[in-house]
Amino acid sequence: MINRICISVCLIAFSLSLNSFAAEPTIQQQRVSLILKAFNNRPENLIRPLVESDIHMGPAGGRVDVNDKAKFSYYIHIAEANDMKSAITLIPMATSRFTPTYYQTDAWWDAHKTELEDAKLKGLPAPKQDMDEVMQWLQEMKLSTNPDVIEINGANGQVRYSKLQTYLLDFYLSKLAKNDKIILFRGAEKPDEISSWQKGVTPRGARYWTPTANYAWRYARKNTKFLDELLANKTPLFKFEIPVTQFKLMVDRKWQQLTLGTELTKKVHDSFDRTGNFQDQLQNNDPYLGEGHFGVEFELRANRQGSADMANFYKGAITIEDLVNDRVSVIERTQERLIKQNSTAKEKYDLLFSQRVERVKQEGMILIALQENYTPETVQLLLSQLIQRSPELVNIDGTDFNSWVRKNIELKAKTGLKATSITEQIQDLKKRLYRKSIPILCEGLF
Repeated sequence: MINRICISVCLIAFSLSLNSFAAEPTIQQQRVSLILKAFNNRPENLIRPLVESDIHMGPAGGRVDVNDKAKFSYYIHIAEANDMKSAITLIPMATSRFTPTYYQTDAWWDAHKTELEDAKLKGLPAPKQDMDEVMQWLQEMKLSTNPDVIEINGANGQVRYSKLQTYLLDFYLSKLAKNDKIILFRGAEKPDEISSWQKGVTPRGARYWTPTANYAWRYARKNTKFLDELLANKTPLFKFEIPVTQFKLMVDRKWQQLTLGTELTKKVHDSFDRTGNFQDQLQNNDPYLGEGHFGVEFELRANRQGSADMANFYKGAITIEDLVNDRVSVIERTQERLIKQNSTAKEKYDLLFSQRVERVKQEGMILIALQENYTPETVQLLLSQLIQRSPELVNIDGTDFNSWVRKNIELKAKTGLKATSITEQIQDLKKRLYRKSIPILCEGLF
């Protein structure tokens, strides 16, 4: 009898121990709890209280679906994924569109598809939804261009709320300013945008810019003549330099000339929904780079006056070296970010990103060699040495890079060529593109 009692007591104690162990929340569950609390503490910003199913966590970050009706979400950045005390930063995405002078509701778009398509075919200005109607809808949906950025201290649960425009302006000034200037880029899908800029006139419809040539490239690459125009120094990717004082005035005012925001493409969101990771379909589903410090892109939307003023800051089409240096800089910032988030994967990320940097520089050498009439033998040798992985800068819609290079070798063979040896030509190229890497946490892009 005594033995049976002892056994029963032991079983009960063991069961309680198991229940206690099972009830212990994981790091992810604790983070979800902190994120829920941070959002729901400000109900005036929500159309309904958030629940656990609104928060989607991956290994080192994720997404909060705040408003499904407006497709409004937040990017979750975890500084160190395996440390419960790590900081959590929640950044609103795709908010620069939420203004009555720019936005149209999905219902309005659906009701006016025929008119919109007709205007596009005829080259006429597209019809727009009544601004008062848009404003009423934005207010009902609790949407604006300036929602909160939420920073959570994982160690003590304290929460800091900052307005997006203030947070991003501080970021631009502290991380991206160089020589008292902010450098911005614009990628042009439409042909011959460069002629307008060269005349000192902002092209019709130009509204968006970005602080990395890397993100602007994602738009410019849709121009099937991108590589040809790059060699001709007419790259459909343009550089702008704004004095810091002027940049602040354009952002920090009641009627903003430049509205700061962030973005991720639909395909990147889709990859997260499938895998729990933000992936780049142009890079064989490698980690998405984003701006580098964060895995989300930064963008700026100009109003009509801001767009017109950008013509004053135009500095020309970017060069091959500009494009190489910018891509390398973003890759290296991403490498540091991901290793900090998951130090156990350092060896994997070091290998991946060193290969990507090498491929970028190899592509840059080939492009410069073609542009500056290096010998066909030099270009052929460089092409044969390319790392066999996804193309970087030369991943252009509708273009097979190897075929394009061989076609240009034939054309260059009929023109003047550099008279130096192959060895000297390659050494010259490496001096230009294999200088010491740009510091990962540099205060500027170049």
